Amino acid sequence: MKIPQTILTTPLSQQKRAWLFIYLFALTSFFLLLEISFFIQASNSYLDVFKEIAYHLKIPTQIFPGVAYFLAMQLLIHIAYVFFIAYLAIFISFALDCTQAQVERLGLTLGIMGLFLILLANHHFYPDSKFSILISDLVPDVIQTLCFIILLMVFSLALVLALYGLYKSNKTFCIIGVFLISAFTVWYSHFPTARISAATASKPNIIIIGVDAVRPDFLGYFGGGKHTPHLDNFLNQAAVFSESLTPLARTYPAWVSILTGQYPKKNGVRFDLTDQMHFDLYQTLPAILQRQGYHTVYATDETRFSNIDQRFGFDHLVTPPIGFNDFLLGSLNDFPFSNLLVNTFLGRYLFPYSYGNRPAYITYEPATFLNLLKPALIESHTQPLFLAIHFCLTHYPYLWAGRPTNGSSLHNYQQAIHRADQQVEDLLKLLKKNRLLEHSIVILLSDHGEALELKGDRVTEPDLFISKMGKPLPRFYPQSESKEEVNQSAGHGTDVLGLTQYHTLLAFRFFNGKKQTARLISGRVSLLDIKPTLLNLLHVPDKNSEGQSLLDAISGKKLTVPRHVDFFTETDFTPEAIRSVNPETRKVLFEGIEYIQINPKTTRLSIRPSMMKWILSSKQYADFYGDWVLALYPQTLQWMMPVLVNLETGIWTTDLHTDFAKHAPLHHMLQALKHFYGKDITRIEASLSP
Repeated sequence: MKIPQTILTTPLSQQKRAWLFIYLFALTSFFLLLEISFFIQASNSYLDVFKEIAYHLKIPTQIFPGVAYFLAMQLLIHIAYVFFIAYLAIFISFALDCTQAQVERLGLTLGIMGLFLILLANHHFYPDSKFSILISDLVPDVIQTLCFIILLMVFSLALVLALYGLYKSNKTFCIIGVFLISAFTVWYSHFPTARISAATASKPNIIIIGVDAVRPDFLGYFGGGKHTPHLDNFLNQAAVFSESLTPLARTYPAWVSILTGQYPKKNGVRFDLTDQMHFDLYQTLPAILQRQGYHTVYATDETRFSNIDQRFGFDHLVTPPIGFNDFLLGSLNDFPFSNLLVNTFLGRYLFPYSYGNRPAYITYEPATFLNLLKPALIESHTQPLFLAIHFCLTHYPYLWAGRPTNGSSLHNYQQAIHRADQQVEDLLKLLKKNRLLEHSIVILLSDHGEALELKGDRVTEPDLFISKMGKPLPRFYPQSESKEEVNQSAGHGTDVLGLTQYHTLLAFRFFNGKKQTARLISGRVSLLDIKPTLLNLLHVPDKNSEGQSLLDAISGKKLTVPRHVDFFTETDFTPEAIRSVNPETRKVLFEGIEYIQINPKTTRLSIRPSMMKWILSSKQYADFYGDWVLALYPQTLQWMMPVLVNLETGIWTTDLHTDFAKHAPLHHMLQALKHFYGKDITRIEASLSP
């Protein structure tokens, strides 16, 4: 809105007003230099990592426009601050009839107080910000709160005086401004929601809600004793599978298995950042539904290690920008001014690499990501909807805006699940508001679980180990600083016998006006079963899925799902740094940087083709069959250590000559693994020393 020239020239002259701007520009420039200096000092490790990345990888020139835009926006908001304070002082002078000297002193005072208020607000809303240290180290907590309240009151009074001064200077201008602001507020508050749903009983809306790394045993529904009322309420009205597994406990491979209905071995996505440029994605679930007349949408708040895009059959993507600048700028953007703007309406356009982006956890607000999704839902749909959405709030480090880095990883994980519980409920309310739950089926799942180095996170209890030769317990990994016990594991996708990593949440709920028989269904199922189940529901042929349809179990025609079917799992690339409940980003990057390349056109990261063979040779493999699991742990490039476990009794061994092993379906499982994985399986020793 253009301010009338009379307001800008009365009672201060242009020349006198210029000095006020000069003083404020000098003050803000000094503060900006302090920001840069402190950021460099506080970010030495981050800058060292970037130097290491730049040394090993060819950084494409395509990233520089994004970097230039980021720097320009940082400069712009500092300049905007100067103009805000200057005109605040000028408008106050209209109300109080101040002299030139008084206006200059008032402007400088407000400028200094405003910078201090910004630091206090940044500390309050984003306690993990690097600049939060400036406040926490220098100002006691009690004084922080007191100063914050006083400064808010001062600026509230200043705004009131400024508005009065503006009104006093030009009543017509103020009346028009108030009218326009009121009209915009009314319009925005009544922003249209979807009023038409094209879904029918035969073609329902299909909504898959994924929550990253959720362990079912941490939900109240499964007796975890944790406060998850909204998830529990959903599960209490759904068909829930108690023994659901993922074929690979990492987000990208797991979701590709969901969308293709195929094992990673067949679909080709066997580790994060797989380049799928040459894959045939014609038979993915969204591509099939697209041809059946569905409008397909994929939404996630994390894309750093996942390259799911339109090629999978999605009409619409709701994600942070994919590419190298997500790693660079999403982590770099931690400055007081931008932090306070990033979750606002303007933040989406000023800082797209931080807005609604879960890896930028310092400023990530769960509600902000849902704001990104709203435009895709509020339109009047002329087609039934297929929505696949994945929340990553519960991914390590289990933190978000307002959650300081303190407490144990276990406590932070529990708190993240509690907050994700509310995030799922907010999504369901948004879907209901847009009438998208009418004639719909909703699948709630976790792509994988999580191991937190708790006792029992690996199923190999030390007192249940047996060996014919009386040998000591095997060592699964090289000894590390964590001194991990034999019944512990950490992370996800790192250990095929860490069943808390591979055990997933899986539930189906129908919103069709009919009462659904809610029950807990036993029997081993997997994420591979989602695609054939949905296509069976729609009576669409499914020729290439490796999963099974669960429709009979969901409808109550079958009470259980057979367990005597081989189910195969494998690990992802697992450097030593990631096999910890507190992985250090620096170490993980240094150990994995040799395996990554950057596409010079798209700036997306992917695994180097030359490193794939080595990664495959480092994988662990397992076959689940009935009450048994046979796992293979590579010890060298030439041989693998077998671990046989009875899941019912917990007894296990690495000695395949024991009577325990001889009474197991060992031969069948060995042959199944060799047949399925082929050359990936190297020589297996029947009895090995640790």
